[in-house]
Amino acid sequence: MEGGESQPVQPPTVLIDGSHFRRVSGTGIASYAFGLATALKQSGCNVAVLFGQRTSAKASGLSIATQVFGHEPPAPMWHRSLTKAGSVARAVLGTSRRMSAQNVPLGYVDLRAIEPALPPFDQTLNASSIFDDAHQLCARRGLLVSLEAPSALAAAHWTAPLPIKAKRVPNIYSVHDLVPIQFPYFVLDRKGRMARLLCAIAREADLITTVSQASKRQIVELLQVPEERINVTYQAVAPLPRIDQEDAERLVASVYQAKAGHYALFLGAIEPKKNLKRLIEAHLLAGIDLPLLIAGPKGWLYEEDLALIETVDGPVRRLGYLPRRHAVALLQCARFLAFPSICEGFGLPVLEAMQLGVPVLTSNTSSLPEVAGDAAVLIDPLDIADMVRGIRQIASDADLRAELSRRGPVQAAKFGQREYRKRLGAAYRAVGVEIRAGDGPCGAAALPDVAEERAFDVGLGG
Repeated sequence: MEGGESQPVQPPTVLIDGSHFRRVSGTGIASYAFGLATALKQSGCNVAVLFGQRTSAKASGLSIATQVFGHEPPAPMWHRSLTKAGSVARAVLGTSRRMSAQNVPLGYVDLRAIEPALPPFDQTLNASSIFDDAHQLCARRGLLVSLEAPSALAAAHWTAPLPIKAKRVPNIYSVHDLVPIQFPYFVLDRKGRMARLLCAIAREADLITTVSQASKRQIVELLQVPEERINVTYQAVAPLPRIDQEDAERLVASVYQAKAGHYALFLGAIEPKKNLKRLIEAHLLAGIDLPLLIAGPKGWLYEEDLALIETVDGPVRRLGYLPRRHAVALLQCARFLAFPSICEGFGLPVLEAMQLGVPVLTSNTSSLPEVAGDAAVLIDPLDIADMVRGIRQIASDADLRAELSRRGPVQAAKFGQREYRKRLGAAYRAVGVEIRAGDGPCGAAALPDVAEERAFDVGLGG
């Protein structure tokens, strides 16, 4: 080196999967992945996102970018069956055991208006059908796809249990909960595939990150993973973009015919673990003069919940998956958030409500007491009588609600972005990757619109 000058240190490049970024309805994992990518950028890392869109064999240049981010017309049933048969055949033959990702040059593709919004990233990769093929390979042969990236990586961080392992780098897997093992009747799963996948990841992972101490205990006990290979990072919670209160009340009244302070709100996907049937029953038995508004997309195994909502009609209304500003307005104007889930890895809607000073009723099980602290009314989600008690208490006691409104933002601040980056830095050091805990060159000050406004598009009610 001439003149004793040292070469500038290149920032580490971390690969994350984009398996949930293209879904129309936001999910908790999509929010987690968005927060992870944002935190890595704020910590001075380069972020490469791997997509698994099916592309033609000759795709390259601008052609592959349009295939990765464009929409195909709905395929006929025979075509979907043929595509799935191809994934199965590749798994059986083992040809999908090793796959390569290719760079996706964006050229003139403008992603600023894409919905759902994407997090900040530096590099776009795609491996055609990798997520589908990987699940088929793991289901039929118990193997993980070995991924070859086109450029050097410091680590690969899989934001959910995925049967993929990047070559020659530490592989970090985020395991949010063990619902498929603890509550197999709450999920759609063919012959225990999810349990086998979780066991495979427990064997293969260089590090497992998870989002609560409750989930860590389950991973240690059920998957027999040593504690030193698990790191609790919790989840990044971006500040919510509060709407002017008068505007929020006007929107809620004009669009949803609801009066501020005169309804309870549930936010989340309609799926069995969310415990909606018990919530609806308890709400009716509580005899309070408040409708229950249910906001969120259909998840799975939702038929009984929807039938019950249609039966009770007036006191309970389903609003479906909402635009971001509508969801914020409804949350701001609710008398309280009701979130009596049976099992949560983290419980993002609870923190989102507490950020805004909205009183919360939630469960005393899994991660929810850990996240809510002393800033919520806790109930037994399986005890209808206890839920009725909690609903009556939070609905009728204005002093209690005022105290919860004061405590909520204080508790939510414990899960802020700076705290998350510190925990993430400690996790990465465990596999030999150094990232800064503070703001990097693309730090928080440079990303307010992305980190705060857009994160909410995939965050609320996940």
